[in-house]
Amino acid sequence: MDKSKEKDFFDSPSMITYILIGLLVVLIILSQSFAIRSHMEAGDIFRSIVNHNSIYLISLIYFILIRVKFGKKYFDYLNVIMFVFYLLTTFASLFTIFQSFGFDSILSLTFNVLFTLYFGYSFFTSTVIGKDLKLSDSPLAEINNGQYYYLLIGIIAISLIVSLVSVNSFEDVVVYLLEAIYQFMFVRYIYLYKEYVERKTTVNDKVKEDVLDKKEEAEEVMEDKTTLEIEKPKEVKRRGRPKKNKDEEASK
Repeated sequence: MDKSKEKDFFDSPSMITYILIGLLVVLIILSQSFAIRSHMEAGDIFRSIVNHNSIYLISLIYFILIRVKFGKKYFDYLNVIMFVFYLLTTFASLFTIFQSFGFDSILSLTFNVLFTLYFGYSFFTSTVIGKDLKLSDSPLAEINNGQYYYLLIGIIAISLIVSLVSVNSFEDVVVYLLEAIYQFMFVRYIYLYKEYVERKTTVNDKVKEDVLDKKEEAEEVMEDKTTLEIEKPKEVKRRGRPKKNKDEEASK
């Protein structure tokens, strides 16, 4: 794959969503490999997925829905559900610190907090909720889209290194790598969406400026015409009978 194709793939939200769906399916299957090898019943496996992989399951449903007509129609509502879910996940990671304090738990909490804020800021700024909360003027706007993106990528990289240091099996290595790729792709997806919103806002602002400029030009032209009409000297009407010319007098 050449560089141009890599760039196109990397900057394609549609392709990224398909990759995320595939990654989530693989992660769910790998996380339940023990249950599958133990020949557990389908109901037990499903309950295990719901209990231990709820974040992957919700994300999988989210990305599948946004690929269909229903999800595109209710895109903002799906984002609200995802935001609430990640908010709950952030609170859960906060309690995890008290149970098992460590560098990895701190990284997990930092990532969840920053990711949740980034998700809400990116997807809600242009919505009615975001306008009511004035997210564009909030402290969240002090950090731009690129800074959020690289901060999260840095946390993902550090978390991956910390996890690989304490790994015990090849299967765990694969799971940690896939989790890191999934997180990276999700962050990239948010980054591209926010970039799209900012570009759209810039275009709309430019169109509004052009319309205002043309309106001002039209008003100036009208003012100039009005001024010329006011300053135009009025024709003085002659009073009395009109004078006869010399030819008419001679004929008489």
